[in-house]
Amino acid sequence: MKNSDIVAAIDIGSAHIIAALAAISPTGAITPLAFAEIPSKGVKKGGIANIGLAQHAVDTVLEALQIDGSYHIHSIVASLSGVSIVGHNSDGSVAIRGTPVCEEDVQRAISVAKNVALQEGRQLLHILRQSFILDRQTDIDDPIDLMGERLTVRVHIISAAKTAYYNLLQVFSHRDIDVEHVVASGLASMLSVTSHDERQLGVCVLDIGAGTTDVTIIHNGQVKHTEVIQLGGELITNDIAFFMRSTAENAEAIKCQIDICATYDEDDIIEIPSVGDVARRYTTQDVANVARDRCEQLIEMIMQKIRRSGVEDIFPGGFVITGGSANLTGIEQLFMEKTQLPVRIAKVEVALPDSTQTSSRYATIMGLFLCAYEEDYTRTMTNELKTGIISRLSTGLRDLWQKVLKHF
Repeated sequence: MKNSDIVAAIDIGSAHIIAALAAISPTGAITPLAFAEIPSKGVKKGGIANIGLAQHAVDTVLEALQIDGSYHIHSIVASLSGVSIVGHNSDGSVAIRGTPVCEEDVQRAISVAKNVALQEGRQLLHILRQSFILDRQTDIDDPIDLMGERLTVRVHIISAAKTAYYNLLQVFSHRDIDVEHVVASGLASMLSVTSHDERQLGVCVLDIGAGTTDVTIIHNGQVKHTEVIQLGGELITNDIAFFMRSTAENAEAIKCQIDICATYDEDDIIEIPSVGDVARRYTTQDVANVARDRCEQLIEMIMQKIRRSGVEDIFPGGFVITGGSANLTGIEQLFMEKTQLPVRIAKVEVALPDSTQTSSRYATIMGLFLCAYEEDYTRTMTNELKTGIISRLSTGLRDLWQKVLKHF
């Protein structure tokens, strides 16, 4: 792929571990080259729970990715989820002394905002610029070369517990692979499933995985809220398994067949062997109600947290739902009923050289490639970028982004 950069990415989730290689052109076009997916091991609620099992699973998926020997992975972009991920809006102000604003002034203001928001024991993942204030002039997109006395920057800072961050790095410690960037899963998913118009209007992206739900709210092109809720599709499966006194494997298969918003006839029966191979019979309606009850709990928890954060009025575009649990039939209708907002299910296409795969659970992996290209999302502080993937992209791409970044 001439004039393109090959980037490796890995999404380590509670249910699946997905790895991919893609060529990223100077214009940002992403061409998937290789793709591998396996059941997850050693991961619970989005975080690393067993280093050994997680290392073995990562080894397996990366070996599958490089099976034909065409590529050798030296560095990778990795996702991080889990309830330790938190987003904060923060302001930072610095004196300008009546001179034109320069990039150094912007960085000084961002540094102040970071220090205000970042507590001890937290690892910085992203600093996302929102807007600037110069003296009394608000909502400035780009303050460079403007005259003023005091510059204030408003940013959204996403951080994780340092323990969760370093546990993720530990998974790769036995391999000759540099983890170039760690990206919040919800941010990556948001990038891959929303359009420019949706980001301007305002939407809430829900990445509903097996163990967690990542909430990302974006408005006027600016990330306003990020949060991870410790509820996901795995709890729905567990509820069905408990109700039917069966295995999680049987419950998962049944969950994929029912419609949680449907009305079933009384004689519509599900018969499965439970533990001990004793056949049991349940009405499909009862099973659907079990799944619906848990989904309603998830919706209520999401709305409570959004209301508590004061951002319930900034996403008139409604909800964009992705992640593996977005495939649950009826979840779109239930969200519309409970929230009275527009809802759509977002699926992501991975077009490989010899096949095409489409699923909601591919949102994060494709979003990681977008983060690798869009430097604004991998930025922590300017001087930290020089060792990252972006700094090694082609000269043309770097020049392009120097121009683009002036508008952020």
